[in-house]
Amino acid sequence: MDFNIIILICLGIIAAGIIAALAVAMGMNSKIKLVARAIAAQNAAISKMRDALRDRAATGAIAENAEIVYQDLVQNLTPVMAELDIKPRDTAEHLLWRTLGGLIDEYGKNPFVLEQLRRSIKLNSAIARNADLFLAHADKLLRHLSAADTDGLLTATFTDGLLGQSVTLLTQAKQLAQS
Repeated sequence: MDFNIIILICLGIIAAGIIAALAVAMGMNSKIKLVARAIAAQNAAISKMRDALRDRAATGAIAENAEIVYQDLVQNLTPVMAELDIKPRDTAEHLLWRTLGGLIDEYGKNPFVLEQLRRSIKLNSAIARNADLFLAHADKLLRHLSAADTDGLLTATFTDGLLGQSVTLLTQAKQLAQS
């Protein structure tokens, strides 16, 4: 009998040990799941930060490239504006938009600007070259925008805005000069 009690006690101790080991294993399993969730959340946060930094760097590169394109457009439009004796707008905008705005404002006040522009393009090869370069750079910018702009809002803004109006005006003058 004493032997049976000892066996039962040993079995009880073994069962209690197994239950304790299961409880510890379950506790460790829940802690491992918490650590795994924390690591997944941290990886997601790191991924978002990486994407944000990549987007910020891309935005900086786009701004730098846009400034180069804007300067090319201004550089080609300035001699044309000087030939027509048209001044840029007096606003706080970028020089390109002030220059384009001055041209469109002057055309709005005086439609004879188209004829002056036509004559300048026809009679002055430097003005014709600058007009061609302006149109080529503007077309390249608009094509690039339309390729990169998924919803078309930015492209429409440029096409319908001062750039598009100026491109239309110079294109008309160029076509009139050639005919």
